[in-house]
Amino acid sequence: MTDEIKIDKVLKHLMKQKGFTFKRLSEATGVPESTLKTWSSGIEPKSLIPAKKVARALGISVEYLIFGYEEKEILSLNDVLTKELFSGWCKVTIEVPSKGNKSEDI
Repeated sequence: MTDEIKIDKVLKHLMKQKGFTFKRLSEATGVPESTLKTWSSGIEPKSLIPAKKVARALGISVEYLIFGYEEKEILSLNDVLTKELFSGWCKVTIEVPSKGNKSEDI
């Protein structure tokens, strides 16, 4: 993977896939049509704020919008427990050290 700017290809592809025109995407995000057209010609965003608005409207990350890929995120403990260790449902009992020392099922 390289840090090559691919916003032109990604933007055009996702707009087509999701049925957006420049006008419609502009209306949905508040980003001027001229800015969207500039990006679609391969010019990188000068600010990440409009890029974030467009990425959110397209259902992707800013990184994906600009570079065409996302770095793998570090898994959280919750991800590890739910995705890596357990292949189905499990029941966990947590004992809370308090007055009655009662157990609660989650």
